[in-house]
Amino acid sequence: MIGALLVIYGHSSPLVGNGELIPPEWPVQLDDGLLMGFFAMSGFQVTESWLRDPHAGRFAVKRTLRLWPPMLTVSLAAALIVGPLVTARPTSEYFADRDTWGYVLNNAGMLTLQHDLPGVFLDNPWPAAVNGSLWTLPMELIAYAGLFTLLILGVAKARWRWLSLVALLALVAVDRRLDHVAGTEDAGSLLSVPVESLIAFLVAFALGVVLNLYPVPLSPTAAVFGIAAFAAMPNTEAGSFLMTFVVSYAVIVAAHYWPARIQVSGTWVNGSYGVYVWGFLVQQLLAMAGVRNEWLMLACAASIAYVLGALSWAFVEEPTMRLRHYVTPKPQNRREPF
Repeated sequence: MIGALLVIYGHSSPLVGNGELIPPEWPVQLDDGLLMGFFAMSGFQVTESWLRDPHAGRFAVKRTLRLWPPMLTVSLAAALIVGPLVTARPTSEYFADRDTWGYVLNNAGMLTLQHDLPGVFLDNPWPAAVNGSLWTLPMELIAYAGLFTLLILGVAKARWRWLSLVALLALVAVDRRLDHVAGTEDAGSLLSVPVESLIAFLVAFALGVVLNLYPVPLSPTAAVFGIAAFAAMPNTEAGSFLMTFVVSYAVIVAAHYWPARIQVSGTWVNGSYGVYVWGFLVQQLLAMAGVRNEWLMLACAASIAYVLGALSWAFVEEPTMRLRHYVTPKPQNRREPF
């Protein structure tokens, strides 16, 4: 939830047209760092899900039920509710436009995202983009597919665990190549996402997998020193590379050692995914309403997105996740011998 709210913070200044809240010369770039942390935690937790229930079919169903329903809900709401209310085009023309229905179909499939709707947010400081936060979800799906392949090959078993290291090193090699070669800022896209970003986030995801499969010490001291060393570096190619490992490791360590005294009920934080997928759309609506101060944008958007995230959890995510029980075998009652 902290990460999801900080993403709204990172988007606040660009969406009101005031530039960036964090100077670009700083080595710590909030948006990239948070997304690295999200992908690392995802790799760690999804691997744990397999270790607890190593069944290919159930694993695929669980991932689908977690990722897809909120994405479909926010896409339908944007196209069929928000769009006709705010579009600059006549309502009949809006619904007759194939791009309106293309938005729903492309985003529902999660692999060929469409970011604009006819006549929607055209005059905003960040024009046309309806929900920029959705751009990471195809990458998450690709990460799931890659891990699923490795798990089918037996990567969770001790004798094949080395495959996770090979995958991590291969991704690192490709990431370094793309970052080092001049002109790769436009290296193309795969399934509607930039290749450079895809590989970078897959490195973080793979690191989370490795940290779960191998007994790597999760040390708060090491995490703090890593962040301190990283913060002292200039914003260079080496610093960008170090960020992936430092932030990914630090986020997993922070989650592992989260102080009991500041733990809260899951009810307060379960809506984090909903906050993430609704936040950008809420901010665009606020920008259209005339909000031009980044702090006012942050306060309003975070509050509204939090409520929408809670509603998403209560009425979309939790009910659909309960469907997992239909594919999960019931524990057998074993009678103890006399």
